Amino acid sequence: MRGCLRIILAVFFTAVTACEEEQETVPAAVPIEAEDTVFVSIPGGSFVNSRGETVEIQPFHLQKSEVNNRLYRYLADQSGLPHPADPGFPGMDEYFYEFPDYPVVNISPGKAEAAAFSMGARLPTRDEWEYAASLGLAGNIAGQYPWGELSPAEVPGVPANYMALNDWEQRDLDGFIYTAPCGSYPLSNAGLLDLAGNAAEMVFCTADTAVYLMGGSWAQVEEAMTLGFTRQIGYGDISWYSGFRMAK
Repeated sequence: MRGCLRIILAVFFTAVTACEEEQETVPAAVPIEAEDTVFVSIPGGSFVNSRGETVEIQPFHLQKSEVNNRLYRYLADQSGLPHPADPGFPGMDEYFYEFPDYPVVNISPGKAEAAAFSMGARLPTRDEWEYAASLGLAGNIAGQYPWGELSPAEVPGVPANYMALNDWEQRDLDGFIYTAPCGSYPLSNAGLLDLAGNAAEMVFCTADTAVYLMGGSWAQVEEAMTLGFTRQIGYGDISWYSGFRMAK
C-alpha cells in the first residue's frame, strides 16, 4: 500500500513540475505614451443618423485613436482583467505583447467596458459614434464614409486598412495583411483616427441596449466602413477584427 502511495505521489509531483515548466513568461509591460490617452472634444448638436432619426447629441469626448495593446494592458493590469487570447496572425506572434502600437482585439464588450471604466471612461453610444464620424459630411450620411462619398478606390492614396478591392487575397494592398498601427489613417473631419477600417469598434445602442460594431475592419469589405453598416456582437463575444475606443 505504501509503495502504491509513493508511486501516486511521485506521479502527482512530476505532473505539477511539468505544468510549472510549461508556464510561459509574460513579457514586461511597456509604459503607456501620452498619445494613447488623448481625447477629442466633440461639440453637441442635432443630426440625422443613418437610420433617418433626428437625434440630439450632448457634448462629449471621444478617444482620438483606437485602444492599442499597450493601453489595454495597462488598464487590464490595473483592474485585474485577463489579457486577450492571441489572434494567431501569421508573422505576428505574441501580438498583444510584441505589437504595442496596434489595436487590441479578441476582447469582449464586457471586458472593454470594464477597462474603460477603470479610467473613468465608457464605450460610446451608436449615435455618438455616428455623429462624430459624420461631422463635416453633407446630405444623407447613410452609405458615406468618414471622409465623404468616394469609395476607397477613388480616394488618392489608401484611406483605410480594409479588405482592399474586396478581395481576401489582395487585402494587403493597403500595406497591411492584418491590423495596422493605431493612427495610421487620419481622415476624420473631427480629428479622429482610424474611424474606418483597422479594428471594428464596439458601441452601445441606447434604443435596444445591444452592442454593435461600427466602422468596418481590416477583414471586411469597403461597404462595412460606411456609416449605417453595423454588425451586432454579444456582450461576451470576441473576434480577431474588433476593438474599441473610449468616450467620456
